[in-house]
Amino acid sequence: RQEWTLTASHNEKGLASAVDGEIKTRWETGKYQVPGMWLRVEFPEATMITGLRLDSRRSTRDYPRGYKVEVSEDGENWSKPVSEGKGSNPITELTFKPVRAKHLRITQTGAVKGLFWSIHELDIFRAALQQPEIKKMKAAATSFE
Repeated sequence: RQEWTLTASHNEKGLASAVDGEIKTRWETGKYQVPGMWLRVEFPEATMITGLRLDSRRSTRDYPRGYKVEVSEDGENWSKPVSEGKGSNPITELTFKPVRAKHLRITQTGAVKGLFWSIHELDIFRAALQQPEIKKMKAAATSFE
């Protein structure tokens, strides 16, 4: 997660806290939840992903009231949502069909007065390597010997 590049619509300076491995720290919007707030992750290279977890247990009421997740290869052209719904508790765990992404964007689609959107830890689930990918990796490794 240290090699990810994070950006957000609100409070970019606190983003590192969402992926620092420390549940006591957090990224938060600093504003009440409204539709259109977003957090974006850029991976070092395109990756097959299958889901994510937003953990706000230390700020139990700051979970996203609504969300959509989109992916992109170039950070400009976004997919249709690979997941969307409503948060209902401090752990928002989403799974979806494996999708290749260099960029991932989580957009707040809900609203609640008096509460920020907070993420104490963001985890993204990678797809397990499939047999053809393993063979390609072995072939590449062999070619460097």
